[in-house]
Amino acid sequence: MTARSVEQAINPSPTLLVVGAGPKAIAIAAKRHMLAKLGYPAPRVCIVDRQGVAANWSGKAGYTDGDQFLGTRPEKDVGFPYISTCWGDKARSHAVAKEMLHISWHSYLIEQMRYSNWIDRGRTRPTHAEWAQYIQWVADRVQPELCIADVTRIARSADQRRWELTCQPTAEGTPLTLVGDGLVMTGPGTPLSVPGQPKEHPRVMNGATFWRHIDEFAQLRSQVRKPLNIGVIGTGETAAAVVVALANELRGSAYIEVISPYGVMYSRDEGFEENRFFSDPDGKLANLYGDHKHAANWLLLSESDRREFVRRTDRGVFSLKAMGEISKAENVRSVLGKVRRIHASETMVRVENEYDGTINHDEYDYVVVARGFDALWFRHLFDADTHERMAGVTQSFDVRAIERAIAQDLSLSGFTPKLHLPMLAGIAQGPGFPNLSCLGLLADRILAAYPL
Repeated sequence: MTARSVEQAINPSPTLLVVGAGPKAIAIAAKRHMLAKLGYPAPRVCIVDRQGVAANWSGKAGYTDGDQFLGTRPEKDVGFPYISTCWGDKARSHAVAKEMLHISWHSYLIEQMRYSNWIDRGRTRPTHAEWAQYIQWVADRVQPELCIADVTRIARSADQRRWELTCQPTAEGTPLTLVGDGLVMTGPGTPLSVPGQPKEHPRVMNGATFWRHIDEFAQLRSQVRKPLNIGVIGTGETAAAVVVALANELRGSAYIEVISPYGVMYSRDEGFEENRFFSDPDGKLANLYGDHKHAANWLLLSESDRREFVRRTDRGVFSLKAMGEISKAENVRSVLGKVRRIHASETMVRVENEYDGTINHDEYDYVVVARGFDALWFRHLFDADTHERMAGVTQSFDVRAIERAIAQDLSLSGFTPKLHLPMLAGIAQGPGFPNLSCLGLLADRILAAYPL
């Protein structure tokens, strides 16, 4: 046995567990693969997902029909922004970036013999299904360690230094336990609801279940005698996708109302000043590689200004592509009010909303609650000890408390073993981490937390 083999046997590589096999997980696995290929130390990465790679983007598992356009430019792929301060000197960082280019969006299109067409058509945005195919293509090339199973329990080891995930294989079989030094939680989470919303009702849907009924709406277009009234609750990209789909399928056979506390469907600005915060939140990459020093960076902004930035550019806005589609639809408008409660019957859905102290009631044939998703969906999987411990360091799972406590490596400060929560890292670390805007930087931050 060589000296290196002896050292590895004594100090085995740490294992990073990732729940969810979407773009974030595959970006982490891809960066780990390229580091190992270049001979750089990297932790073992094990991904667990109940359906497989990029299933929620494919149009076959809810959350989308696959035909909606990607809100983020596809050039912000699994390697973006292709520069790093994590792996030593510039030469090493450049070497890693060059390897990542082999699995870039451009490389994918070149292999598919579609690159020139994509350029000539104006670098069009892919559909969700096309994006899923790209992520699956990356996975085929880096061959991540993937476990197709449901996570049924999350616990800490007896010494509280490692994670233990109890998993039930999707294709039946004996339950198994995955053990790791760190845990990354990804995925959209469970849809947020409003008071009075029934769990299952033919006239009430959410951002996940709506897509299973899209064909039914298409059939209604030729069946209704008068236009339907459909309410969509939400102001973010989930609501935007629902509105676009409804407008396309029903056209003049429905009036679609977007119920918003602002009374306006705001669009996302995509100027340099906004985009740079997504790509390089702390300004380190630009400064390191010779760009001008930013007068401000994400960490210098006050919390209130960070939250205002996120509200204007990510959480409460429609993408420019979606807004362009909606602007053409004469049957879409905004309704002012914050929804307090809904009441669903066999024939209609009554929505109670409030604005400036005034209560209003509207009736709809169908309502889609598209307020987004719960980033803490996994807390019910914790065993009692882990649940109690995390509740203690997060003020009983207060979302704002957690957002403030996310460290540079996107893990929850004051909690061991490491629990990485990129979906909640936007306020503390940068607005690009919860979405697709800096997948390469996200992978760098997390992997660099496990030095060998």
